[in-house]
Amino acid sequence: MTREAYENVKDQIGGCGIWCGSCAVGNGAIREIAERFKQILDSHGVEHWAPDEVDYPAFARGLTAVRKIAACAGCRQGGGRDDCRLRACSVENELADCSDCSEFGACPSHELLQHMREGARKAGLFVREPGENPAQLLAAWTKRVQSAWPSSILFLEER
Repeated sequence: MTREAYENVKDQIGGCGIWCGSCAVGNGAIREIAERFKQILDSHGVEHWAPDEVDYPAFARGLTAVRKIAACAGCRQGGGRDDCRLRACSVENELADCSDCSEFGACPSHELLQHMREGARKAGLFVREPGENPAQLLAAWTKRVQSAWPSSILFLEER
């Protein structure tokens, strides 16, 4: 197992205020879950006794596809959407992220920002709020992600 993807995004808070390190796609947790699941299925010979309703070869191809999802570089290193106006605005205005903006909640991109942040929260991602210290958050969030599903899979020790 490798935590390379997590190491790449663990210190990044995107222009929207979402912590890249808590994203199960970006931090590699989804790929790791698919890898471990495939290993368990193979070691138990599930392809030989799976219920008839399971098209095991198609299922295995799906897991292989998930295991090949490219690691995200993180918003601050060129990952995410190329046309992200939230990132562009925060960079242009020299802000750590939208949470530092004096127009937070009143800017033209407010609806998009809220949509992204609420979606991220629903998915279990961590989101910075105005006035919160990024360095303190990263330290606290790093501890939380080590025990929060699904990212906790990255920190389990092999036996």
